[in-house]
Amino acid sequence: MRTVAVPHLQSTFSLWYLHSNSELQQDGDTGGTVASASPSNRYGIELANYYTPLPHLAFDLDFADSRARFTQLDPDDAAYTNVGDGRYPVPGPGGKWVPEAVGTVISSGITVQSYKSFWGSLRLRYFGPRNLTSDAIYRSASTALLNAEVGYHINQRWSVLAQLFNLLDRYDHDIDYAYISRITPTAAAAFTDVYHPVEPFQVRLVLRYTFGAK
Repeated sequence: MRTVAVPHLQSTFSLWYLHSNSELQQDGDTGGTVASASPSNRYGIELANYYTPLPHLAFDLDFADSRARFTQLDPDDAAYTNVGDGRYPVPGPGGKWVPEAVGTVISSGITVQSYKSFWGSLRLRYFGPRNLTSDAIYRSASTALLNAEVGYHINQRWSVLAQLFNLLDRYDHDIDYAYISRITPTAAAAFTDVYHPVEPFQVRLVLRYTFGAK
């Protein structure tokens, strides 16, 4: 459903459903993918807004929330516990949550285009917590990143650009997994969450030359 009832604002609402007989899942240990043993159902809502109050100024806000469930218990992606002889983790019964499936996602920003030779943007990306195992015992934290850029057209050929990443210098995770691993080659195997951190705050300066006809 889409509406332009409010001047300068375009809003779109979507309601969706998807059934999959199987899907490829990321294997954090090997870096490859494996096919799921169970079918899954996914459903969710999406809301997209694009607002242009002035010719050179635009605001956008996208919100999505979805659910992903296996149709039956999935022991292959269950969390493990260190029981038994205590030397090697033992799998649990599993659950119906699809590991790594993102639930809440928010993307929003402000963009300025070609205003007195300047342009720029400020953008927020948010990913909500995710289940890392089918039984939802291991969950990731949320991730929020604020990035910006500002540029200036010196003339028709040359321009300069400054890009600012992770303005808030947050210590969030870029990706999370949960699997059996060893901290050192001689350490005992344990089922734990493994993550890769986001890049810290950084600034990149770009000098750009555009080729082609004027």
